[in-house]
Amino acid sequence: MSLLLNILLLAAQAGDSATAFVGVATFRTDRPGWDRNQTVVVRGGTIVWVGPAARARLDPATRRIAGRGRYLLPGFADMHVHLDREGDLITYVANGITTVRNMWGEPRHLEWRRRIAAGELIGPRIVTAGPILDGNPPSVPQMTVLIDPARARAEVDRQAALGFDFIKVYNSLPKAVFDTVLLAAAAHKLPVAGHVPFEAGLRGVLASRQASIEHLRGYIAELVPATAPVQPGASLKSRSVAWNYVDSTRMAALAQATATAGIWNCPTLMVTAELLAPPDRWEELARRPILQYLGPGAAGDRATIPYLRDFSPDDYREAGRGVGAQRRMVRELDRAGAGLLLGTDSYLQGFALEAELAEFEAAGIDRGRILTIATANAATFLGESDRWGRIAVGQRADLQLLDADPMADLAALDRRAGVMVAGRWLSKADLAQRLERLRVRP
Repeated sequence: MSLLLNILLLAAQAGDSATAFVGVATFRTDRPGWDRNQTVVVRGGTIVWVGPAARARLDPATRRIAGRGRYLLPGFADMHVHLDREGDLITYVANGITTVRNMWGEPRHLEWRRRIAAGELIGPRIVTAGPILDGNPPSVPQMTVLIDPARARAEVDRQAALGFDFIKVYNSLPKAVFDTVLLAAAAHKLPVAGHVPFEAGLRGVLASRQASIEHLRGYIAELVPATAPVQPGASLKSRSVAWNYVDSTRMAALAQATATAGIWNCPTLMVTAELLAPPDRWEELARRPILQYLGPGAAGDRATIPYLRDFSPDDYREAGRGVGAQRRMVRELDRAGAGLLLGTDSYLQGFALEAELAEFEAAGIDRGRILTIATANAATFLGESDRWGRIAVGQRADLQLLDADPMADLAALDRRAGVMVAGRWLSKADLAQRLERLRVRP
C-alpha cells in the first residue's frame, strides 16, 4: 500500500471518529432544565446519539470527554455583531458563541464564512447582512445612501447576487425606498432587519413584516407623551435620554402588537451600559484586561463616532438611567410572547455576550429562559430549528461544556471547560492558547 493511500485512509478514519460527552447534564430548551447523567455522541459534526449514560454503547476508538458534574449546552448565538478582525473570530468561540449575525457585511466576511464552513478557519458560523442601507444624510458616511426606489431595487439585487443572507435598513431610509427594499428582498427570499426608519415609524414596520428590530428602535416614539420635557427625535442623544420619560402603561399594548405582527426584537441592552457609559465608567471599562485580545485601540474614541458627538457627560448619565425603562420593555415583549434575540453590537466582540445575558436577567427574565433565547430562539428566528440550537440527534454539534450550573448562577459561564464548534472540540487550554496569540503586549 502506498504512503499516499495510507495517509488518505488515516485522514478518512480521523474525520469519521466519534466524540462522546459521558455522564453529562444536558440542557433542554422545551422546558428549560437539565437531563442528568446523559451521554451525547458526535460524529462528523452532527449529534448522532443522546441518551442515559448507562445505555450508551461506545466504540473503543471513541474519544471520551468526562461529563460527570458538568453541564452541556448548545452553543450561543450573538445575533447582533460587527465583525472587525479575522482574529476576533476565536473570541466568539472561546465564549461559547458558535453562531453570529453580522449586521454590516463586506466581501471579506463572505470569505471568512466560506473558510469556516470548509474547516480552514476556526470561528462561529456567520450569517451576514450586506452593506447597511440608509437615507440622506446617513448616520455614518460609509453607509449606502438610497433615495431612489429604482436604485434600491438594484442594490438589493446586487447584495443577493453576492450571497449576503439578509438586508439591513437604517434610520433615514425614505418610506418609498423602504417599501421597495422589502419587495425586492422578498423576491430573493431575503429577510430585512435593522432599525426603524423614521418615515415608516414603529407602526409601519410592524405592518411591514420586517424580520427583526434592533436596539428597541421605534418604540421610544410611541412611549413618550407629547408633554414630556425631552422628545425623541432624529438624534441618538434625544432618543436615549427620552427613555427616562416613557409612559410605561403603553408598553403592554405595544408588546402585544409586536407579537401579533410576528416581528422579533434584538434589544442590545448592553449598548447603553457600555457604549453610552458616563465618562468615569467609560475610562474604567477601557482598562479591562480583555481588551488586550482585541487589537490596539479596541475601545476607540467616542468623540470620533458621528452619532455620539453631541453627547455631554450629563447626557451619558441620563442615557444610563433610561436603561431601566428599556429593561421593562423587554420584559413586556417576553410576557406577550414576542420573539427575543440576544445581541451585543459591541467592540468587545466575543467577550460581550455575557453582559447582555446579565441585562436580560436584570430585566426579570429567568435564567432558563435566557439560555433558551441565546440558543433555540436564534435558530427558530433563522428558520433553522431543525438544524441547531438544541441537544438532539441530527442537530449540528455546536456545544459548550461548563464546570458549573448556569441555571443556578450565570457566572458559571466563566467556567467553560471547552467548546465544540461544527464537531471540532476545543478544550479550555486550547482556547486559552489561541487567545494568547492575539494578546497585545505593552
